[in-house]
Amino acid sequence: MAFLYGTGIAYGVGSGVWIDALAKEGDPGIAFIAPAAFGAGVPIGLYVWDQVDEFDRGVPSTIATGLLLGGVEGVAISGLQWQSTGNGGPRSWDFRSWTTITFVTATAGGIGGYAFGEWLQPDPRSLALITSAAGWGAITGALFGSGVVNGDWKDGAAPWGFAGYNAGILAAGVVSTFYVPSWQTIRYMWLGDVLGTLATTPVYLFYLGSSGDNWRHGLIANAVGGLAGLAIAAVLTANMSDGPMAGSWTPPFQLAVGPTTHGGAELEAFGSF
Repeated sequence: MAFLYGTGIAYGVGSGVWIDALAKEGDPGIAFIAPAAFGAGVPIGLYVWDQVDEFDRGVPSTIATGLLLGGVEGVAISGLQWQSTGNGGPRSWDFRSWTTITFVTATAGGIGGYAFGEWLQPDPRSLALITSAAGWGAITGALFGSGVVNGDWKDGAAPWGFAGYNAGILAAGVVSTFYVPSWQTIRYMWLGDVLGTLATTPVYLFYLGSSGDNWRHGLIANAVGGLAGLAIAAVLTANMSDGPMAGSWTPPFQLAVGPTTHGGAELEAFGSF
């Protein structure tokens, strides 16, 4: 519920900004009213809803995750349109359109998150996997797109990053219906992604002395390396648990000094041989 309240405040403030944009309100004092009212009203409404009809297991987190991912989706759509129209050219949307798109996608994300939560009642780790996959997809797509495009690297990073973001959400959403990762697994998947990306950086040595921006093709290797490291980490840690002894190593035998029946001491061995 704390996650939902925090996200609800952000959603309410954003909704207020959207209303101000539609009204073309330029007076700072008046423009402050809607964000403040909705920023307080949304979490209060969520609290009342939970008191009247308590949310089922996992539903608050799925709503919050849906609002968050939906909001980012709207910002990404606006950014993609801005980039594709010549970095804010004549055909670029105005601020009202940007806020409208973000409001619609965030609202749709919240509704979708509620439906997903009521249907699956997922574990918080599944939601962390979906959110992480969105990040992995966006990073991989942006790197790959920057490397394959000719000209402005942002013309490749924007569409490929957008596609990767949505592909990550979709793939992780499907996986979460039958598999729940451990926090350990998610952590090592992030580590694998970072290490895989770093492991491919020596590719830039082969571009030393080359002219132009051919070195950007090395970003393709970074994208593939990060994805490979992520996949390897996922496979190797898929069965990890979050128990107190998770990941610990137990030796085949242990030695200890214990008393004897005659008052002395003796060396004792424990374990399986």
